[in-house]
Amino acid sequence: MTHSAGIEFKVMGLTKCWVCLLAFTLFATAENWPQWRGPRMDGTSMEKNLPVRWTTSENIVWKLPLPNRSGSTPIVWDDSIFLNVAYEGRVELWKVDRKAGTVSWKKHLSDGDQMMRKHNMSSPSPVTDGKLVWVLTGTGVLKCFDFAGGERWARNLQKEYGEFGLNHGYGSSPLLDQGSLYVQVLHGMKTDDPSYILKIDGASGKTLWRVERPNNAVMESPDSYTTPVIAAFDGKRELIISGADVVTGHDLQTGKELWRGGGFNPGNNPFHRIIASPVVSGDHVYTPTRVKPFIAYRAGGRGDVTSTHQLWQFQNGPDVPSPGIDETHLYLITDRGVIYC
Repeated sequence: MTHSAGIEFKVMGLTKCWVCLLAFTLFATAENWPQWRGPRMDGTSMEKNLPVRWTTSENIVWKLPLPNRSGSTPIVWDDSIFLNVAYEGRVELWKVDRKAGTVSWKKHLSDGDQMMRKHNMSSPSPVTDGKLVWVLTGTGVLKCFDFAGGERWARNLQKEYGEFGLNHGYGSSPLLDQGSLYVQVLHGMKTDDPSYILKIDGASGKTLWRVERPNNAVMESPDSYTTPVIAAFDGKRELIISGADVVTGHDLQTGKELWRGGGFNPGNNPFHRIIASPVVSGDHVYTPTRVKPFIAYRAGGRGDVTSTHQLWQFQNGPDVPSPGIDETHLYLITDRGVIYC
């Protein structure tokens, strides 16, 4: 994936990985890429003259070998790159100098790294506001650091609220908004514990609210690997959570569920887990399911909005890749390598 500061995460086999800096307007001021899906949570960058072709040598400025693969996104703030890295049974946060391609520091996050089917415990992406950086692991450890590497606070969500029960392990990234972190734990395949959403104060690490998110999904279908987004409707902002056969809108101040849209799993498939994250444009919420149907909803409803606020469906949506969106078009990439615009 190409980021606003020119990062490509390359996986070469199972254990040989690289972070590569692509050649373009290298050290001029560039738009930051502070979290999963970028500055607007929609997969877009405002940068110009991005490279459209590269090889192992063409348009590459430097390479940094990594000890293992990772499903997380490198995030960028000015000359700082942050990576969630797992290897040798542990998970670490690395800070990398964007100009030099060297590791500035490494901080221990958690022991207990393991493979969970297709990924390890480093899948959640870090997030930053330019002063602090927060990172969550698949082991449930959530930590906050300053840019000098000083640890501000640490928590273990599994110790506090019970073990994650997803079939493929935990993979959702925190959403940072106005100084608060929003964390979803939607699971059910390997647990009877309820799914829940957290709002955490970024500075102190204290829970501001925790709400359960009930669902009627069965077997693996409660499992969700998506990341929350925020939609605006009539001047009001709502937290959007996708997974467990539904999409829900929540009050940012209390976590209260405002509306719920279904239709994700019309055949009640017991293995209908959701991986691709939703994207938002204005008050429109575009929600991947497991390939089909891909559903567009209008935010701002109340109660069950399945029949009242559903805008359209598309039957060739993604399974794993999250969609991108700009002012005019929605872009969907299927697991077979087909792009729909």
